[in-house]
Amino acid sequence: METEPTFVSALSEFSPDVILSDYSLPRFDGETALLIARQRAPDTPFIFVTGALGEELAIDLLRKGATDYVLKNRLARLPIAVLRALREVEELKANEQAQAQLRDTQELLKKVATAVEQAAESVMITDKNGYVEYINPAVTDISGYSGSEIIGREYTVLRSDSHDPAFYDAMWRTIREGKVWKGRLQRRKKDGSVYDAEETISPVKDPSGAIVNYVFLGRDITERLRLEEQLRQAQKMEAIGTLAGGIAHDFNNVLAGIIGFTEMVMEDLPPDSPEHRRLKLALKGANRGRDLVKQILAFSRQTGHDRKSVALSRIIEEALKLLRPALPSTIEIVRKSLTKDDEILADPVHMHQILMNLCTNAAHAMRQEGGVLDISLSRIVIAEGNPAPVPEMVPGEYLGLEIRDTGSGMTPQTLKRIFDPFFSTKKGEGTGLGLSVVHGIVKSYDGYITVESEPGKGSTFHVYLPKPRVLVRTEPEETASFTGGNERILLVDDEDILVELSKQRLARFGYRVEATTGSMDALAIFRKDPDGFDLVITDHTMPGMTGMDLAVELLKIRAAIPIILCTGYSETVSQERASEIGIKGFLMKPIAKDELARAIRRALDGNPLQSR
Repeated sequence: METEPTFVSALSEFSPDVILSDYSLPRFDGETALLIARQRAPDTPFIFVTGALGEELAIDLLRKGATDYVLKNRLARLPIAVLRALREVEELKANEQAQAQLRDTQELLKKVATAVEQAAESVMITDKNGYVEYINPAVTDISGYSGSEIIGREYTVLRSDSHDPAFYDAMWRTIREGKVWKGRLQRRKKDGSVYDAEETISPVKDPSGAIVNYVFLGRDITERLRLEEQLRQAQKMEAIGTLAGGIAHDFNNVLAGIIGFTEMVMEDLPPDSPEHRRLKLALKGANRGRDLVKQILAFSRQTGHDRKSVALSRIIEEALKLLRPALPSTIEIVRKSLTKDDEILADPVHMHQILMNLCTNAAHAMRQEGGVLDISLSRIVIAEGNPAPVPEMVPGEYLGLEIRDTGSGMTPQTLKRIFDPFFSTKKGEGTGLGLSVVHGIVKSYDGYITVESEPGKGSTFHVYLPKPRVLVRTEPEETASFTGGNERILLVDDEDILVELSKQRLARFGYRVEATTGSMDALAIFRKDPDGFDLVITDHTMPGMTGMDLAVELLKIRAAIPIILCTGYSETVSQERASEIGIKGFLMKPIAKDELARAIRRALDGNPLQSR
């Protein structure tokens, strides 16, 4: 082609592998063609084939982008020049591709490095002998060691004493064989504390297959394991509590008969007779059994709550009056109150149990060497989003009770079991229910309990009880004596012994009683003569129909009939639920004689429902 337009047109129609051009053209020149080629096909080799070309002009053209030039009198060089130009183009393309791949690789490495640096998991790289060459920031966050403190040192700087040498030998045997090791282990932080880690250790090999490095990828799972253990403990306590509650309910019925009939026989005997004294001892033993049942029910959180406004400082004062005479003089009691606002809504008996159990345990831990029993009260406010003493604590206001001793302390193994029922470190002493009872009571108030202890350094128990927004103050219960009456009472309980006991008790009060052991029978009796009864006393847990269901049916027949509900097991029934359906009295077994008399008169005389 001899003209500029045809040359431009040709470049737009196809991409040549090489351009051969004369310098002198009829209608335009080769230099112009070079400039056009560099603009439209910059990577295409451009070779001048000309008759004559001065040295200066040749240098100028090469500077402007020409690939080469061949004189027409030396055309034998042309194939060589073309091949060389094409080869240079291929090499240039290959180099550019290599550069692009290098840039991509570098960019990927930057991303990998950033990901490793910002990862929540710890990444540590060692040489083949275990000396640290790199750690990411997560290692510092978890262990407390900075890079300058750990790089260059052997990886064992993080090793704890929790595993024996055989554990580490097996781990290194695995990775030295070129295999990946996975497992859980405990690491030691810079401050000496231990944390649980889940780690994967992988060998890194060179092209020949030789191991040159090891990569330790780890995760701190201390909190996760704590929550898992807490869940297992809660499930175990719930299962044991359900079992213990059921046993305690049945045992309550047995004790009710023993205590009731013993009291009745004692009433018929002269107080100074040998028989009366013997029965008094038997009654004392039965009452101890009753107290044990109360502890079991408190542990399983199946006792009713008579909650009212109480000042915890007064409970502490009362508990210490009982405790001080029983403690050796080598134990000093220090009491601190960091708040005057120490009132909560609680059952005073429950608060007394918490204090007596925790203080008794603390005193036992110091009975050999003596020490200090420190009891303190404080007001704690947990704001939304702020850290809490117990991670799962609900934001709000709490009353904090701390009981600290300087006694023998406990091992981690003991700490894991201290709230288990019947677990005790007091050989041959106690029931092993004390701390289980405390745990059950605290949980029943939606509270929290934690413990810190080390062998030889004593123990500290923290109890957090939520403060109500409004405190309901209750008037003291009247203790006037009730002499009984002559009204007619329908009595129902599925335990023969309790039916007989109640019949005799009520007869002594002067009441006329019709009794049955079946709830369906009781309903049938009442249907026949609904106006013939002044009061119904019913057990709750009965086959066929519960006491609550029986009460509903009786009230359908006669809406105003007073009903007293008795139970030794209140998991499925409460004073509030009983009141909602119209029940006038709610009693927990075993029922004291005077309490039964007061409850009957209260129900018959139309006084509000109360419980015991």
